[in-house]
Formats: sequence, structure tokens, C-alpha cells
Amino acid sequence: MKRFLLSAFLAVASLLSAQSRQNAPAAPDLSATPTLYVVGYAHLDTQWRWEYPKTISEYLPDTLHKNFDLFEKYPHYIFNFSGANRYRMMKEYFPADYRKLRSYVAAGRWFLAGSSVEESDVNSPSAESITRQVLYGNEFFRREFGRSSAEYMLPDCFGFPASLPSLLAHAGIKGFSTQKLTWHSAAAVGGQDSPEKTPQGIPFNLGFWTGPDGKGVIAALNPGSYAGNVAYDLSKSDPRNTARDYVDWPARIDLNGKAGGLFADYHYYGTGDVGGSPGESSVSFVEAMVTRSKLALPGKGGATGSSAGEDGTLGAGPLRVVSSTAEQMFLDIKPDRIAKLPHYSGDLELIEHSAGSLTSQAYQKRWNRKNELLADAAERASVMALETGGRSYPQERLNRAWMLVLGGQFHDIMAGTATPQAYKYSWNDDVLAMNQFASIMTSATEAVAAAMDTQGKGIPIVVYNPLNIEREDVVEAAVSFPGGIPRAVRVYGHDGKE
Repeated sequence: MKRFLLSAFLAVASLLSAQSRQNAPAAPDLSATPTLYVVGYAHLDTQWRWEYPKTISEYLPDTLHKNFDLFEKYPHYIFNFSGANRYRMMKEYFPADYRKLRSYVAAGRWFLAGSSVEESDVNSPSAESITRQVLYGNEFFRREFGRSSAEYMLPDCFGFPASLPSLLAHAGIKGFSTQKLTWHSAAAVGGQDSPEKTPQGIPFNLGFWTGPDGKGVIAALNPGSYAGNVAYDLSKSDPRNTARDYVDWPARIDLNGKAGGLFADYHYYGTGDVGGSPGESSVSFVEAMVTRSKLALPGKGGATGSSAGEDGTLGAGPLRVVSSTAEQMFLDIKPDRIAKLPHYSGDLELIEHSAGSLTSQAYQKRWNRKNELLADAAERASVMALETGGRSYPQERLNRAWMLVLGGQFHDIMAGTATPQAYKYSWNDDVLAMNQFASIMTSATEAVAAAMDTQGKGIPIVVYNPLNIEREDVVEAAVSFPGGIPRAVRVYGHDGKE
């Protein structure tokens, strides 16, 4: 069964990758053309200091309507939003807006970012769950919108295990991005003496993160805050700019090129936690840079001075600024360029932010693990029941249950940093999923047992081991004896040995 699922998944991943390459615009020569990919984004915590009802009633419609307005005003604006789970909510609660959203996705203005069901935690869930985040997330996007993503976006997750790049690579993912490592990573890398002068704990700005099996993904590990604004000309250096959040992007990209041969980088801008959209002034700056025009903010004159050059024109510097989808840079980097990029292997876990979350909200973590084990047992038993002709394979029931589990792996929910009320919703989903998996497993094992030849002396007992290895363990069984309870009980194996 595992081989069958893996083969099917790899076929889907291959199709996903081919589709992404087909839809991507012609790639610039990043070895010669300094390019900054500016990724407009709105971070939404599905549950954190609030619960699902507020996300549905306030944050999701706000995200839809603000971006619809910006699309009409700024023809080069591209918005990136992640999480198939949130799109499912849009479809259910705002069907008219959802239809409008589909038109913007088809036009290339709204990008289905992240590939996953949720911007999930990747420390507590199993490798199987992380793989299914991509499988179910991109499958939803393909089914609903006819397209998917080749990148995995986790701006706010609380650390990343060494196994993650291998899992993503096998799922067909090309690129990974996060801004969380600026919150102090435990990795002994980076610092002002590093080739790209990255903050301590960040191995590179742009490089290749390799997993234990040698597979990996291109990674943008220092893209700036997802809630950052764009308020100056990114295309040129400005020695007069003393703002705390100022980045000399041409100088930084020059360092990247000297370190890895590619003069490129990746820059988030947008808003944090409550969804919505980037501020209009930021969108206006990006629009002016992309079109190399003078800036005209709503209600204001054109920008002048150090922000826009002597004539008020933005984007005329040596750096090409691209209003980008979350995947475009990763697809623009040709495979033969990867070998020269800086490489890193190992964990990228945080040491100051969220450390206690690994042991908080134990019910959520325990029930997540129970669901992972029950799902595996239910699927294996269902394959056996199908092979014996006893039951049809319950694909839709399994999918629905898995979607509940994957939704509960959202980083603030699984990590244990959401409100107490939020966990009432998540626990309810956990229990619904456990009951579903348990019901499927019971039905399937009954079908398999009914097909067995259990004739023989005594009362037959069927024991189901869902693991793919032999095991020794204690088994409990409730047995009825028609002739009364005997003085002693003997148990025999299928080979007749006691």
C-alpha cells in the first residue's frame, strides 16, 4: 500500500512541477541580471489570539476585498496567499467573492502560495503529515483553480527540522521561504563574517538546503518581515537612508552573487497575522519601480529626493525589481546553477522564540499523533478489505478526516500558542477525525476477518497489527464462553502452537 501511495504521489508531484514550469514566464539570466523578487503577502493566523469565527467573519472577507480593490488600481500588483484550508472557508462562506477570486487567480494576479493545507507546524507532525500537507493542499488548488505551486511558504513557523528539505523535494517542491530565522536560530552559521553577512543563525540569504538523503530545496531564508513596508527605491543604493528597516538591496544581492553565482534575492512585503493586504503606499511604490515611473500616492504628489532619485523616477537603478509570485524565483533558477549556491544541511530551530511551545497544549499534540496512527491503520486495513472484496476503498471519508487533522496542524494551533477557546474547536476536529478513522478501521477489519477461515478448536480471535514489522505486545480481548467461564484458558497461534 505504501509503495502504491508513494508512486501515485510522485506522479502527481512530477505533474505539478511540469505545470509550474509551463506557466512560468521566461527566466532572466540571474548570473548577469541583478534581480529582486518582491513578494506581496498577507499573513493570517487561522487561530491564534482569536478563533475560527473571527477569521471567517472578519479576516477572510477583509483579505478578499482589499486585494480586489488593489488589483483594479495597480495592474502589476500580485498578491500571494497560502493555505487551502482558508480557501475552503472562502468557498463555503463567501461563494460570490470566491467566484471573483477564481477570475483573479486565472489572470495571474492572485497566487495560490505555499502548496499546503495550512502554514503548519513542522516539528510535532510526522513526515507523513508534512507530505500530506503538500499532497492535499496542491490537489485542492488543482481541483478548484486548475493550478498549484512549486514552493513551500512557512514565514511564521517556530523552527524547521533537518528532514524538511528532503520531504519537500520528494513532494515536487522547488523552493522554500521563511522570515522566522531572524528570531534567533540555533544553527551555528551566519554572522557578519559570513559570505553574505547574514544575521547569526541564518546560513545564507539565497542558497540550497539539503536534507539527510542529499535531496533538498532552494531556500530564501532572510526575506525581511512579512509585515514590512516598501517606502524607498529598492533598485538603487541610498547612503542617505538611515531608517532602521532599510536594506541596501543592490549591495546585498552583489554579495549573494559573489557567494553563489546568482545575483538574486527574495523580499516579502505585506501585513501580519490578521490577513488583509499590503498597504497601498507599498503597492504604489512597487508598481512605480516595476514600470520605472514616477510615484503618485493617493492624495499626494510624486515622490522626490532620496526615495526616488532626482526626477522622482523609481526602479531606474541597477537592480531589476519584479512584482512576483511566491514561486517565480525558484522556477527561474536553472538546475545547473544550484551546485554553486551556498549549501546548508541540518536543523534550523529557534532558541528564544516559542521554545516552551514544544511541551504546551499536550492534548492537541497527543490527539494529532493518535490521528496519524489511526489514519495509517485505517488505510492499511481498507486496502486489505478492498483486496478481499469485502469493502470499497473509503477515499472520501479518509480525505475528509485527514483535512481535519491537517487543519489542526496550523503552526499556532499545533505549537500550543493559541487561545484556550481555539482548542475547543481544534479538539472537536481531532475527535471527529479519530472517530472517522476508527470507524473505517473497524469496518475494514471486520470485512477482512469475515473472509478468513477461522475454523478450528476454540473461539477464534483475529489480531490486527497495522505496523509493517513483526511485533510482540500485550493484546486484550473480550471473549464470551457459551458453556460458562472455564477454569483456565489456552491461546494458540494460527500454526497450532500454544
